[in-house]
Order: sequence, then structure tokens, then C-alpha cells
Amino acid sequence: RAALTLYCNVIKYYAEGREEFQNDFNDFSPSGFWAKFLPKNKNEAMFVAQLICDGGINKYGLSCAGLTENLLKDIEPTLGLATMSEIDEYLANLDKEEAELKE
Repeated sequence: RAALTLYCNVIKYYAEGREEFQNDFNDFSPSGFWAKFLPKNKNEAMFVAQLICDGGINKYGLSCAGLTENLLKDIEPTLGLATMSEIDEYLANLDKEEAELKE
């Protein structure tokens, strides 16, 4: 549990751009900061991807593409994005307006 909390805090502080950690965050050496904290396997990497997408700490606007479809279905309502049917309706209205203008 302590390791997970530490890992989450590392990502949070990085996303916040905390000044006191800038030297550590810029240490990409084989024995440096990121070598200690980067995911060690696929499960850890998927956890990080899910945390970034679900946790609201997406500093760089990273896409959640490639994550499981069900994960995206779970969080889609909270994103404030249009549903597929709303998009289809909007595009149909645009097509209709365009056709009316051509007449």
C-alpha cells in the first residue's frame, strides 16, 4: 500500500510541476529517479494509463485510445462529451442544412 501511495504521489507531483522535484524529474539516467518509478511490467503500465485517464491528472492531454472499451464506457458519461447518437444527429443536421443551401 505504501508503494502504491508513493507511486501515485510521484505522478501527481510531476503533473503539478512541483518545483522541489524538478531536478529529480529531469534525471533520466539508468539509476535515476524515473528508473526507480517507471512501470516494471504491463500490469503496472496499464494501471498508470488508467490513473492518468481516470484520475484527472492528464497534464499533456494524452489520449486514452487503446485502453479497454469497457473502461472508456465507464468514464464516458463523466467526460462531458457528446454521445454517438448526439454526434450522428448533429452531422445529419449539418448535411440537411448543406443540402438546403444548395437548392
